[in-house]
Amino acid sequence: MDAALMEREILASVQPPRIGAARADIRDFGAAEGLGAGVQTAALQRAVDEVSRAGGGRVTVPAGCWLTGALRLKSGVELHLEEGARLCFSTDPADYPLEYVHWEGTPCINYSSLVYAYGEHDIALTGPGVLDGQAGATAWWNWHHQTENAWSEGGANPQEPARMRMRAMNEAGVPPRERVFGDGCWLRPNFIQFIRCERVALEGVTVTNSPMWNINPVLCTDVTVRGVTVRSHGPNSDGCDPESCTRVLIERCRFDTGDDCISLKSGRDRDGRETNVPCSEVLIRENEFADGHGGIALGSEMSGGIRRVAARANRFDSPNLTYALRLKSNAVRGGTVEQIALTDSDIRSVGGAAIHGTMLYEDGRRGEYLPVFRDILIENVRAHGGDYGIFLEAFPEVPITGLELRNICIDGAAHGLHAANWKDAVLENVVINGEEYPRPVCVHILGVPCPGEEVRAAMRSCAPLPRAAWRWELERDGRREAAGEGERFTLPQGSGGANLILTADADGRCGTSRAYRVLGEPLAGVRGSHEARRLETRGIPVPDEEENAPVTRRMLAPMVLALLGDTAAPGAEVRRAQELGVLGAGEEDGAVTRQEMATVAMQCCGVSYRNASTTTPDCADADEVDTVWATNAARALYFGFLTLDKEGRFWPSRAVTVREAVQVLCRTADFAGI
Repeated sequence: MDAALMEREILASVQPPRIGAARADIRDFGAAEGLGAGVQTAALQRAVDEVSRAGGGRVTVPAGCWLTGALRLKSGVELHLEEGARLCFSTDPADYPLEYVHWEGTPCINYSSLVYAYGEHDIALTGPGVLDGQAGATAWWNWHHQTENAWSEGGANPQEPARMRMRAMNEAGVPPRERVFGDGCWLRPNFIQFIRCERVALEGVTVTNSPMWNINPVLCTDVTVRGVTVRSHGPNSDGCDPESCTRVLIERCRFDTGDDCISLKSGRDRDGRETNVPCSEVLIRENEFADGHGGIALGSEMSGGIRRVAARANRFDSPNLTYALRLKSNAVRGGTVEQIALTDSDIRSVGGAAIHGTMLYEDGRRGEYLPVFRDILIENVRAHGGDYGIFLEAFPEVPITGLELRNICIDGAAHGLHAANWKDAVLENVVINGEEYPRPVCVHILGVPCPGEEVRAAMRSCAPLPRAAWRWELERDGRREAAGEGERFTLPQGSGGANLILTADADGRCGTSRAYRVLGEPLAGVRGSHEARRLETRGIPVPDEEENAPVTRRMLAPMVLALLGDTAAPGAEVRRAQELGVLGAGEEDGAVTRQEMATVAMQCCGVSYRNASTTTPDCADADEVDTVWATNAARALYFGFLTLDKEGRFWPSRAVTVREAVQVLCRTADFAGI
């Protein structure tokens, strides 16, 4: 893929708006300055309407604070905010009439966005002034509670019933203009939404405190967002979300948000597939990204697809930025992401991963519309920090194809690389935490090491490697001795109590397993089960309790610490596990529920990720799962750490038994290649 050529082609194609010669000041139409002067919507709208009727031109908002409700831009009009101008938007829903809008990628009738346009051409918002949505803890943002991490506390979520009703209407094919929301539905308006407009520009302005998404052009062509600052830390405060737009330029902007900074979208579920307009020909360059969930995100409302996106010379710098590049979809939304180039990126700090992608976002594997990720180039990237260096997972039925990773250097990541279902990926000069990829990872031993028993070697790799040479060593009293070679190995008599270590050598790139303890005779009860012996050989203690007894946090904590290779002083295990984020709050002798156990498993398995949108588990009693733990329950079921009963129920509040805890952690460790 020629990223430089794609950039030149997109840049040459984006057309700026053509603004007329008329000039007007909002004071000429009776606008009064100051919040105490009341809402000035009528005066501001008259100015816009008159200038549009005159053939177009600039409407100036002078220095001062001006209060308004919903404004509707018209063709040919540039709304210009001078230095010191602050256009403040009312927080009274009555100041936002019902309009045809898109809400989270779904067309419906709801509150107008704060700045709105439909079917217009040649419109612009410019100047050094500020647009302030005035949203906060007691205005707009309290209509939705956003879960930020695995052990978050729950909260009121008034918008959820209407949101789910809207999704059902979408799937049922209810005509969009019959999907009427508004008062009592708690669906917050977007800040700036232009629908089916041509030649749109936002330049220089600061957008802050948005009720929801900040800048959301929908089905627009020729969109320029240049030198804009977006600061908004509320729930779903995406910075700039072009949706099914063609020819988009986003450059030299700064984003500091409570959700994705830039997120390309193309409609949701049935609506997106029927409209079938991808977000395409997008250039994102020379921007700065601070806080946010994703710096540059592709999805998740992407049912119409995303194609031909070039992102170059962007800088990402915040530990509160979860991912620099983020791909997200699921089997309900589907959609194809293709011809994507992320190049020359400076990721100075990141919290979750420099590069992250998943097909298990929100609805996971529950639908029939499998997404596609293909032809993705990531080149010339330096990054620091994060839970992972690179994390990209796809469904086995639709592996990621055409993936090229070149000249990537990442340091300070807690985990190196998670690759699930990549097909024929190309990696050149990819170094994470000082190790070059592809290389053997998750080197582990299958079977239970016992004298006279055969065990097998296993490993993973993100891309094809030379055939690995396997080396087996036995360690006793701190000394290692070569014990054998080959993929299979039979433990010699007298090796009980020693440690068994496996190394995979792929043409000089090596991976080594943890030390497995060679066991003697099996014990009775749960400790004699295959799963318990698999745990104990990996140094994970199994409680000496009756197998049907409820497992407590005190019992579970030493197990999860050992699984992670961590330790704590006797009596301090629960506190340490909580510090590491692998165990939730609660009485030490309190029973652990199945939904909590699912979260423990996901925090320990090596493929947990931060997700602020709730994934619904695929089970008959999904409505009984606590929202905070729903994402982890869904992923734990998908990966097989926990299972359903014959009726398809998860039983989220039921206490986990000692036997079940042993089974779950054994599956988790096997999955993680421990």
